Amino acid sequence: VCRMERARLNPYWISASLVFRMTSARVARSKPDAAAKNEKKDKLEKVFKIFNVIYRILLVFWDCIVAVVHNFAPLGFFSYKNIAGKTVLITGGANGLGRLIAERLADKGAKLVLWDRDEKGLWDTKDALEKRGVTVFIRTVDMLNRQEIADAAAEARKEAGFIDILINNAGIGIGGRVVDVSEDAIRKTIELNTLSHFWMAKEFLPAMLSKNEGHIVSIASLGGLFASDQNMVPYNASKFGAVAIMEGLENETVCMGNDGVRFTTVCPSHFQTPLYDSLKTNPDKKVMTVDEVVDWTVDGILREMRMVIVPRGKYILYALKGILPRKLLLAATTREAVSKLNKQ
Repeated sequence: VCRMERARLNPYWISASLVFRMTSARVARSKPDAAAKNEKKDKLEKVFKIFNVIYRILLVFWDCIVAVVHNFAPLGFFSYKNIAGKTVLITGGANGLGRLIAERLADKGAKLVLWDRDEKGLWDTKDALEKRGVTVFIRTVDMLNRQEIADAAAEARKEAGFIDILINNAGIGIGGRVVDVSEDAIRKTIELNTLSHFWMAKEFLPAMLSKNEGHIVSIASLGGLFASDQNMVPYNASKFGAVAIMEGLENETVCMGNDGVRFTTVCPSHFQTPLYDSLKTNPDKKVMTVDEVVDWTVDGILREMRMVIVPRGKYILYALKGILPRKLLLAATTREAVSKLNKQ
């Protein structure tokens, strides 16, 4: 006992004891300090996550506002890309919408490659454009023939070089009820309005991917978004296919890292062309002029819009299509046909 008492009175022992007690107190205090720091860190992380969610919501909201402004902006409101010296290939470029698009893009300084099965129409268009100083290459092509497409594409690459803008405009319209339309007519509609878009992509998209630039345009139809018109199921199905091809190609190229290639799908409602006349579905229906469709088509191409819907008000119906009750949607899209049937 005496030894223990003497040891306790030893200054070295006293110093060691004090150090031990101080260290023990610090360790005891450090445990709640570490817990407090972790708690503070967790709170900051939660706050950061909340702000990050708010930031992302605001970005989405802003993108939606920009999209609405772009879709409903008047003609010429936004600046256009420069296509002077660029090469544009247009299928179905001898007449109608294709020729008018060619003329508008030629005014912007583009070189043209025009394909059509109408040889006389091609030469007339070529002569008219060359008088204005436009460089034009033409070739008679049957877009139903895969080998002709391949041969014409090889010639276009050799004569005109890289195709900067490809416009798939060639199409056919065959009207009638599905039970009445011949199988040959249905196959022809799908092959021209849908399958030819695959063949054109296989011919010209690889070069665009290698350069990570270029622009593919599909002249589809409002019938590719709404299968509402009567006696047009084969036509609508072919245009739905064209719209799906464009959306799929865009997604595919972005996933490959080629976000420099642009895709524009044009979906006009009825307008006065020989193709509409061939459908013969509703001769009394009020339709747009071809000039109105050309205005918005060229505007959309030069602004590299993803989707061009004409008339513009149909954007709203397209946005609501997935959420409107079936009964209401049917009433809106079949109103004219049902009204006409009731009058008979």
